Amino acid sequence: MKKLVILSLFLGTLQCSWAQYPGMPMKMPVTDKSKEIPMKPIVVEGELSGVPDGTRVSLAFRVKKTRAWCNANNTLIDTIRNGKFHIEKKFVYKDFDENDDNVEYMVNIEGKGMFVYAYPGAKVKVTGTPALNAISWRAESNHPLQKEFFEYADYEHEKLSAIRKKIQEEYEADEVDDDMVEKQGRAKDSIQVVSMLDFMKNREFNSVFAMNLNSISFLAKQLGNSQLKDRVRSLIMEKVPADCDDEEIDLAKAFLSIKGQQATNNLNDFMLYDRKGNKHKLSEFKGKYTILEFTSKSCGPCLEVMPILDGFYKRHKDKVEVIAISVDNESTWMEENNNVSFHEWNDHKYAVDIADYYGTKGTPAFVIIHPNGNTLDVSHGAGAFFKEMIQHVPDAEIEKMLSKK
Repeated sequence: MKKLVILSLFLGTLQCSWAQYPGMPMKMPVTDKSKEIPMKPIVVEGELSGVPDGTRVSLAFRVKKTRAWCNANNTLIDTIRNGKFHIEKKFVYKDFDENDDNVEYMVNIEGKGMFVYAYPGAKVKVTGTPALNAISWRAESNHPLQKEFFEYADYEHEKLSAIRKKIQEEYEADEVDDDMVEKQGRAKDSIQVVSMLDFMKNREFNSVFAMNLNSISFLAKQLGNSQLKDRVRSLIMEKVPADCDDEEIDLAKAFLSIKGQQATNNLNDFMLYDRKGNKHKLSEFKGKYTILEFTSKSCGPCLEVMPILDGFYKRHKDKVEVIAISVDNESTWMEENNNVSFHEWNDHKYAVDIADYYGTKGTPAFVIIHPNGNTLDVSHGAGAFFKEMIQHVPDAEIEKMLSKK
């Protein structure tokens, strides 16, 4: 007997009892009555195929304070007639914060959901055949996040269409190999995480970014791949603002076991000294990737990596700064002559406080700090450090060196 295999997961598909009060806007009191200014409604109209007349269509909108979708106050209903539907989201107050309205909505038809983004007064057109993915049906809106939503969906579809076809063919065979289906399912999830990581590293942070980040964080956790989880963690630390308050991000961090301090580990300005006695702070280099190397005169691997790191620095000094922080006492450190072009500093305290802050142990240890001041990665050993570093600053020579090992 064929086992039921879930071929795709659409985060955000709602499983709840939908309200049955069409056209009823949510009313919440405001303290300033002058803000009670009527606004033009959002009109969502659809021309759909493959949906029987009488099928119920819902439009849900999120409430910021509760982050809730499903209740009688924030869901509007219509039914399909001649393949069409029409729903209007009315507004009571002009002040969005008081009214808790968002620009993010969801159209749901028989468990198939699609996000819609619209400003008040917009007319949104929904067309196509409702499906679990956003490829078979579309929404046209005046909001830029709508275009963003479909750019993500189209990219994901392009990368996953081949493996999804294989899984579907395997499932439809006369004798289903459940082990093979499961193996291909994991391969699909891995492809999805890797491809979306590549895509998202050049995207701006917004609610669409957050939703997709939540999705790949969940998949990375399910796969149990530590390298993929580390890459997603790095993406979170690089792209997500430290003070971000978003349910999708909270869930993503929970999937990856990211604690608050780790995720918002902003640049700490420890006092450091160069060999001329000049004082320095790490914030001098905010705006560039900053690499901290914890090193010692007696550390052989530290000395071996110095020329390699120096070459990397010379090739990318327009966007990278390197600081070798000695854990030796001041007199020992002053005797060193490593002949490198990057900075070599000492805090006159054996770097105990700095190492403790970043969680490094021994030498060589490396910390990568994003231009915005957030910590991206802490590595022990040059190999692990360079593998992570070239994810942010690609370097052909380093890639060639790593491939030989």
